[in-house]
Amino acid sequence: MTKPNILFILTDQQRKDTLSAYGDLACQTPVIDALSEEGYTFENAYTTCPICTPARASLQTGLYPMHHGMLTNSYNYGNMVQELADSPDLLSRRLEKEGYQIGYTGKWHLGSGVENVKNDAYIQKYMKDIHFAELALKNDARPTTLGYTGDDFSGHGFGGHRYPQFLHYLEEQNLPFKIENIQTGFYGGHQAGIVTTGVHTTIEHFLVERTKTILSDFEKQESPWYFQLNFWGPHEPYFVPKEFLDLYENESLPPWKNFEDKGSLKPKIHDVKKGNFSKWTEIEPIVKHYFAGVSHIDYQIGRLIEFLKEKDLYDNTVIIFSSDHGESLGIHDGLCDKAIFMYEETCSIPLIFKDTKNKQAQRISEFANSCDIYSTILDYAGVDASLQKKDGQSLRPLMENIPVEWPETVVTECSGIGSLLFSQRMVRKDNIKYIFNCGDVDELYDLASDPHELINCIQQKEYEEIIKDMKHAMHEWMLKYNDNLIFEFEQLRLKNTR
Repeated sequence: MTKPNILFILTDQQRKDTLSAYGDLACQTPVIDALSEEGYTFENAYTTCPICTPARASLQTGLYPMHHGMLTNSYNYGNMVQELADSPDLLSRRLEKEGYQIGYTGKWHLGSGVENVKNDAYIQKYMKDIHFAELALKNDARPTTLGYTGDDFSGHGFGGHRYPQFLHYLEEQNLPFKIENIQTGFYGGHQAGIVTTGVHTTIEHFLVERTKTILSDFEKQESPWYFQLNFWGPHEPYFVPKEFLDLYENESLPPWKNFEDKGSLKPKIHDVKKGNFSKWTEIEPIVKHYFAGVSHIDYQIGRLIEFLKEKDLYDNTVIIFSSDHGESLGIHDGLCDKAIFMYEETCSIPLIFKDTKNKQAQRISEFANSCDIYSTILDYAGVDASLQKKDGQSLRPLMENIPVEWPETVVTECSGIGSLLFSQRMVRKDNIKYIFNCGDVDELYDLASDPHELINCIQQKEYEEIIKDMKHAMHEWMLKYNDNLIFEFEQLRLKNTR
């Protein structure tokens, strides 16, 4: 049987409610909406960790961060591994062995390489005296050192605008590139601005052009291909084309339903991520930039889909759309960015599959996570079932209505971000979410009656039995997945409840 081509499109820090398949926001995404109309939409998909590096490493390894070792962003405190380790189990190596041509462009954030670390201003300023074993061993984790054909964009990238490949593209095409009306400091020094030189001068346009070029080369061979296109957006800096910001400029966006949250039982650790604004009108312009970024990426995905159809590739290509994690943008009294809080906006992710058979919209309610995406890609590629399953399992039985035993819980982990070390685990079962905040107050949310997570029920008497059940579910998951945090969880939460 002919193996399908596989295209994995990954955005960075995209709230799933920006898509009409998940929410009713004013954000315009006609291309992805159309994709969901002929594919499978997973209603309850979660990231393994609401931070870029850990989540992306899960996609490449099929493992939770506690097992692959990239617990927070690379070259941050608290990381066990700074450069993604090569292994026969990596997604790229498994696909390679199966005869796939494999390609990659866009954001990586799974390592920088020795020479790039030496030239990284942030690392040299704040971490120059730290001994990173990866550097001494000269471990370079970049796409092309791990089997991919394509581009090496080391480190975080901060939007990707400074990479020499993009600058060369602009020079080669004789294109100007200008960002105007740059705003800074709206929270934590983050930036927003308007690209006034046209959509074709943007990093997003460049990435699609690179994808088309590499896929055209792949098509000269008879073997199938896997390609991963990774946008830096809509993650800040929110530098968006004027054409797309104009879609929202005169709109009046309503505040998030959880923009105000005066709950007394919210973890104090959340305050680390509180922005320096108190009114919706202060964050609304940034939300418009964010929506514009989402709509621009949607447009660029449309260009790529048109290319696939023109080349008669669309029908034989499995297309996967997802994001590494979500975004907050002022929820719950001004929370910004992600990590150290486990709200739906940051932990739940969009996940849509368009395969080569189904042409009708189907919605799947079972839980899914980033590790399952790894397993599903290998399943489509024909990798032996014994090699597909790591910390996740293939989603194909759910899509193809094949009876399968499926987990009744899903878990997201976090170990802190930047220089802040903070251990958390979130478990969801049915419509209940329990968050173990090691060293702070725990959280329990009933999503059926409180979908915006405003009421922490962790001390409410009527939830006592549910809390016990959720702690038991957490404990069972920790046992099953050999979670080392189980010792602290047992000591702090189970010692006097057995």
